[in-house]
Amino acid sequence: MNGGRIEDLGLGRLGGRDLLERTERPGPSQGGAGGPSFGEALEDALRTVDGDMTRADRKAVQWISGEGGDLHDVLLEMQQADLSFRTMLQVRNKLLEAYKEIMRMPV
Repeated sequence: MNGGRIEDLGLGRLGGRDLLERTERPGPSQGGAGGPSFGEALEDALRTVDGDMTRADRKAVQWISGEGGDLHDVLLEMQQADLSFRTMLQVRNKLLEAYKEIMRMPV
């Protein structure tokens, strides 16, 4: 990793530059914040993970059924889907930790 830049982390679309750019771009429901809401960004990231997993499944089925495709490409798609899913899982874990911490705060 060169200097810890986001694009060097190899996190695919979920953890890479694309997600950050989407959250920084003004969206239809700005609400004065200058970008989409947290919920919209999270929903977009979940759709991206789902798309990665669906694409990997489709490529694997095509390769297994002999419809074409390269094993190397299938494995790359599967690894990207796995990494996206694991990244999403870590984000979920951090969100749950933050929620629990907030719930422990005295009112």
